[in-house]
Amino acid sequence: MDILRKELNAIYASQRLNEEHLDPEIVNREIERIMTFTSVNNCCCVITDAAADLCHIIGGGFCRVLGITTANNMHEEVASSDEDMIYARLHPEDLVDKRMLEYEFFKHVNSLDGTDKVRFKASCTIRIKNAAGSYIPVTNSTQILRTSPAGKIWLILCCYDLSATLKNGNGIEPHIVNNSTGETIAIHNEGRRTNVLTVREKEILTLIRDGKPSKQIADILKISIHTVNRHRQNIIEKLSVGSTIEAIHAASLMKLL
Repeated sequence: MDILRKELNAIYASQRLNEEHLDPEIVNREIERIMTFTSVNNCCCVITDAAADLCHIIGGGFCRVLGITTANNMHEEVASSDEDMIYARLHPEDLVDKRMLEYEFFKHVNSLDGTDKVRFKASCTIRIKNAAGSYIPVTNSTQILRTSPAGKIWLILCCYDLSATLKNGNGIEPHIVNNSTGETIAIHNEGRRTNVLTVREKEILTLIRDGKPSKQIADILKISIHTVNRHRQNIIEKLSVGSTIEAIHAASLMKLL
């Protein structure tokens, strides 16, 4: 989990969905509807249930292309509101940009009335590893599938499909679109991406990359070993990786070092 995921979780928590009566049959009907959609479109979709803190990964042949299943069709319930199965395959630079787009999108729709929330979607083009381990361009959209009786964010739909346009690596072209009016809002996150890590975290990660152990880093920066290790853990969490070696690789791809 990274810091941008924590920001999104804070938005989910602010919905206070536990105070409402939510009909589980609505969830089942939406799952059936999206299963029908993916059987025709062959795309990969994720329904996130913000109330239950879980998601349903539903897909046709494109899920097989991405290497997340070997079946022609899939429906898997995951005990997390995060799409780790898919996010783990995203190019690190695009992952951060997608997180920021999601955050801006949810901030935007959270300020709207319930009937207006479902009229907007976030769209972008990202790079995802396929079953062979090669990055391919993928179109992605996120929208509110269903609001609660009180008009809060409840069910969220995220769709992935193969892009017909080759991605040149210069950003994910993030937009928020009003499906009712056709209005498009371009999102500019270049500056924010460079600030995902603090200056001190970048210093520490650079020293780790250069082969310096924690004690030597502490001496160089005149801080305690405990502080160095705390920063290391924060870096790993922010970049959604499993180790400092992976963090160095991700930060290099994201052009943070």
